[in-house]
Amino acid sequence: MTVKRGGPVFKSLQLSKAFWIAISIAYSYCLFVLYVFLISPGDVFNLEIATQYYFAIKLTTVRLVFIVFALIAYPVILSRFLKYAKYVTVALTAWAFIMYIEDYFILYSMIEYPEGSSIDVVHLLRPIFIISLIWMCFELIFIAQPRE
Repeated sequence: MTVKRGGPVFKSLQLSKAFWIAISIAYSYCLFVLYVFLISPGDVFNLEIATQYYFAIKLTTVRLVFIVFALIAYPVILSRFLKYAKYVTVALTAWAFIMYIEDYFILYSMIEYPEGSSIDVVHLLRPIFIISLIWMCFELIFIAQPRE
């Protein structure tokens, strides 16, 4: 891969400012989720019910590993393989949307989160995260052109 002198790798992608704002929102949300679940787990889970705590930790661990992998791999895929970045973005968006629906209909009735905790902010910001992913998909599929 050749990079023009004096220019960043991502500049040659020809993506709009809206895309970069959307990716910034997505990364900020993911980093906030990592912070909430890794730094302050006592604030997130109801520690009084052991089975809920066990299942919540198990589910959260799987999701956090996936989020960390996506946070690391996505910039590499975006900068080197723009053709495949749209497929990865669609897959990540579908995963996030399905998780949101699944959590809403199933998980929230099974796992009790403390009221007024930082997890409420995570739940509140989740639709904004999904909307930013949808915008990224839209732009990569319909607007972005692969490099020559």
